[in-house]
Amino acid sequence: MAITDRQYQVLQILWDRGPLTVRELMQHLPRGERQPYTTALGLVQNMERQGLLGHEKEGVTHRYVPLVDRREMTGRLVKDFLNRFFGGSAEALVLGLVDAEALSPEELGELEARLSAGEAEAGSATRTAAEPAPESRGNTSRKGKKR
Repeated sequence: MAITDRQYQVLQILWDRGPLTVRELMQHLPRGERQPYTTALGLVQNMERQGLLGHEKEGVTHRYVPLVDRREMTGRLVKDFLNRFFGGSAEALVLGLVDAEALSPEELGELEARLSAGEAEAGSATRTAAEPAPESRGNTSRKGKKR
């Protein structure tokens, strides 16, 4: 799902501040009050049609709420970016960040540590109850009975 910079700004404001009316939202957007109300209203209505926002009625006004969470949307945008500019290769992206000196050796070390920790968690999560962890197997046969 492709979204515009302006739509992403709206989502960030709503994620950070909670449900807002169009007028309240306008106060937090760049150019705020200087843009026409109808422009901001059209933006949120379009986002609502796209399934990005919903609204809660409050009298005659509407309070707009995001229908996608920050983590989900960030994941979608990163995947789209990877596919469009790096052929889906996360490795190419990371190497590009290193080459552009946008990723320091310290940050790269932190990423490596997180990946290693994630691999360890993934390994333990894939074991089933029928297959106990190697350290807990003890002296058992293939059917799980003590020898």
